[in-house]
Formats: sequence, structure tokens, C-alpha cells
Amino acid sequence: MSAITEISSIPSTPATDQFAAALRSFNEHARAVASGRAEGDSFTWFLASEYQWEMEMAAEWLACSPASELSDHQKNTLRHFLNRMPAIRKALADGRLAAASRPWATDLPEWTDWLEIAALPDWNDFTVRTAILLSQLGNPAQNDSLFTDAG
Repeated sequence: MSAITEISSIPSTPATDQFAAALRSFNEHARAVASGRAEGDSFTWFLASEYQWEMEMAAEWLACSPASELSDHQKNTLRHFLNRMPAIRKALADGRLAAASRPWATDLPEWTDWLEIAALPDWNDFTVRTAILLSQLGNPAQNDSLFTDAG
């Protein structure tokens, strides 16, 4: 019982601004995908899936959370973007499974992954839609003072 008392008496740390954190996460990943910086010599199926997942989770929070500071129009734009995520997730999972099942897959350098990912119509659609989305979101996507673009 004393452990519970001790834990509850610890002063709480200030909550992070979830809106700013979600916006920053989305911006970081979306800018990298839209600009092609996400792709490179060591871009793998795993990294492509991570970029997609991080963007989807942040966009979902931004579009659905009552604490989101986006306008209704911006939220609707994000929801429209999110409608395409299941197809992108499936394309990445199918591509990753196909690549892993090839007998020679382990002998090749990782750059072959990125060549296959870049050839996916769904990935190309995702990168284009991400660039368009960033332009449609306007100020929230471009003017996050806490986000520094380390491009």
C-alpha cells in the first residue's frame, strides 16, 4: 500500500502538446516522403512501412482528436488522405512478403528494396498525394515553429 502512496505523490510532469507533437511527426515524415528524402541507399521495406505508419497515426490523430487545432476543412482533407492508407499498407506488405520469399533475396544489398518500393504504383501515388496534401494543409503544415526541417 505504501508503494501506491509513494507513486501517487510524485509530482506529475507537464503534459506535452499532443497537437504540436502529432503535427511535427506528420510533417517530418510527410516532407521526407513528398521530397524523396525518405528514399535512398538503405531504404527498405521496413522503413517504407514505418514512414507510412507514422504518417497514418499522426494524420488520424490530427483528423479525429477533439484536441486537434486544424480547421474542419483541413480535417476533411486529412480524412480523404487516410482513405487510401489501407491500399498502401497492403501494397507494402505484399511487396515485402514477395521480396522475402525470393531465394536470392538475402544475397542482394538493401538498395534493391528501394528500387522495388519506388516501382510500386501505390507508393508513387502515396508520395504524390502526400505532396498535394502538404500544399492543401497550408499554414499548419508549413509554419510549425517547433519543427525544424533538417533537410
